[in-house]
Amino acid sequence: MRIRSLLLLVLTVVFVPGFLAAVMAVQKVREGERAAALNALRETVRASALLVDVEIQRSIGTLTALGESASLSAGDLATFYEEARAANRPPHVWTLLFDESGQQLLNTYVPFGTTLPQAPADRIRAVFESGRPQVSDLTVGAVSGKLLTLLYLPTRRLNGKRYVVAHAYSVDHWRATALQVENGSPATIGVFDGSGRFISRNVNADTTLGKPARPELVAAAASAAEGVLRHYTLEGVDVYDAFTHSEQTGWTVAVAMPVHAIERSVTQAVLWLAASGLLALGCAMLAAYVFGRTFMRVIETASGAAQAVGAGQAPQLRPTRLEEVNILYGALADAGRVLTQERQSREAAEREREELLARETALRETAERENTAKDQFLALLGHELRNPLAAIAGATAVLSHERSTPEAREKFLGIIQRQNRHLGHIVNDLLDVSRLMSGKIVLETRRINLAEWVTSCAEALRATEKAAQHEIVVQAEEAWIYGDGVRIEQIVNNLVFNSLKCSPAGSQVIITVRNDGEHVRLSVQDFGIGITADLLPRVFEPFVQGPPPPGRMSSGLGIGLALVKQLVGLHGGEVHAYSAGPGLGATFTVILPRAEAGTLPGQRIAPTDRRARHVLLVEDDRDAMAAMSELLRLMGHEVVHAGNRDEALAAVETRRVDLALIDIGLPGQDGYEVASELRNRAGSRRLPLIALTGFGRDADRVRALAAGFDRHLSKPVDAELLARTIEEATASQA
Repeated sequence: MRIRSLLLLVLTVVFVPGFLAAVMAVQKVREGERAAALNALRETVRASALLVDVEIQRSIGTLTALGESASLSAGDLATFYEEARAANRPPHVWTLLFDESGQQLLNTYVPFGTTLPQAPADRIRAVFESGRPQVSDLTVGAVSGKLLTLLYLPTRRLNGKRYVVAHAYSVDHWRATALQVENGSPATIGVFDGSGRFISRNVNADTTLGKPARPELVAAAASAAEGVLRHYTLEGVDVYDAFTHSEQTGWTVAVAMPVHAIERSVTQAVLWLAASGLLALGCAMLAAYVFGRTFMRVIETASGAAQAVGAGQAPQLRPTRLEEVNILYGALADAGRVLTQERQSREAAEREREELLARETALRETAERENTAKDQFLALLGHELRNPLAAIAGATAVLSHERSTPEAREKFLGIIQRQNRHLGHIVNDLLDVSRLMSGKIVLETRRINLAEWVTSCAEALRATEKAAQHEIVVQAEEAWIYGDGVRIEQIVNNLVFNSLKCSPAGSQVIITVRNDGEHVRLSVQDFGIGITADLLPRVFEPFVQGPPPPGRMSSGLGIGLALVKQLVGLHGGEVHAYSAGPGLGATFTVILPRAEAGTLPGQRIAPTDRRARHVLLVEDDRDAMAAMSELLRLMGHEVVHAGNRDEALAAVETRRVDLALIDIGLPGQDGYEVASELRNRAGSRRLPLIALTGFGRDADRVRALAAGFDRHLSKPVDAELLARTIEEATASQA
């Protein structure tokens, strides 16, 4: 075998594995990039569905307010027509009113008094029977003649009559709200109703609205809550299509991205790899040819030198089957040095490659950790807010019931007030994201009677929809602990909701509180589906969930019990789960250190009489203005209104003002600028100024004080704190 042939063989052995490894690496990158692009597509479609839900929720609030209108209750439809027009979002959203028979009483799309058609009686009857908002599929308006969808909301009985108020959305409205794509993006976004017809589409909308979507997309949406499939669009484009459902409407939102756009970078990488491989192969063959000739000349020269040097004595050599190597033995030392240098160079290149690979792996792991942290944060955010909101919703339902007694109203109003304060507490925790994600939740502990808190929680939970078909039984004896009331409610709510979710309708959930030596035991027992032996040790791990009860969909994010364990640990306690097996129910037991009974530090003291003040309220939001004005009047103050900078300055010049409450987010000049201008005027230089705003960070508080404010209060503000702050700010005027 000649050296040139051997070199070609060596180069082939070295080159081929390296090239195959590169191919495998590119394939991994290709799969990773495709997965990342599809994940981004899923996030886009979820965001689009959220836009639809936000629009529907916004209209529900508007329709609820219209349904409580005094003019509607009095039967003054002309005045109600003007109120409804003010609630429109022209030109694509307008308001309708139906009576119990389905007759349109008014339609703000046309002038008041216009003769209007009869709506389908079964539709109006279904709205009354449900008692909840109803969203229609795509239809053609009998008055407007446009393709539209409708949101129906039944009112309570007003002077013996019931009505349905509705918002009509033209398809142009959904194009402006739900089909948001980046400039130049090739994405196709569509929304179709339960029958599979397009309500909105950003591509070829004029020809596709009202037409059915692709059958494979409709079938996939009907069989799953969300997902991704590859198919061809109505225009014949090969796409990856992500879909999900709007929670408020049940419509399907789909975002399609062309396959070539998803895999463009991957295709370029493959082409570069192919070109590099061909170039490397050509260089290897050229190198083999050149180096082979060089080695032949070196061997011949070395052979002559070795023969000359060794003329006196022949070396002891072992022959080989290679003719050139037998001649080269005389120059073995030089060859050894060359081989050493080559090995060192190869090792250096290998070390560099390993360092690059390690760096890439570290970056990928960092990205995965950050993505996991983001998901955990969003899940925790939703879970933190949902429980207080559920209690408020239940108490509100009781208060709005026509047969509720004054005692019940007082009790459930207290629940709403307490849960509102709890929401403020939670929001303050969530403002510092880094502190929350690192587990640094600060407890506001005091000595509390656990039995009272558990009983109060149970009362609030009984009013919720989740507990409507269950019996919550409380067996609690007086037991004192040091704890944070908000977090204790979170623990109880999470445990009870977990038991309700896993229990059949009509069953009991038993909550027990008892003293046990130096500890207090809180247990929640249900008679539901139970816990399997393999799941029991992992039940408190994040995102771990057992199978749902028969006939139910899986719900929750699997963080409730994990949050319970964290909060119990912060209180210095332990939590345990027990189940005898599937179908035999489960018991969750929380063990907390016991505290001595006695007077609770920090008990609320009845407010003392406060002097009436003339308060300037600067607020651009009409609802916030109305609520805060009424609260100030109940405190005994006179209120002067202003919606912007000019009205505020005019009020200070022309009216008596003892104190100003100023919102920061005003139109035109913001609250900081208004405060600075008031401080620079002689007549208002010493006027007490209080910032009342949703900007609640430490940096916002510092900026408010620097702008001239005397106090800074974050929305929502506690009524007692507001009254005390007004009293302190105006004390020097007494």
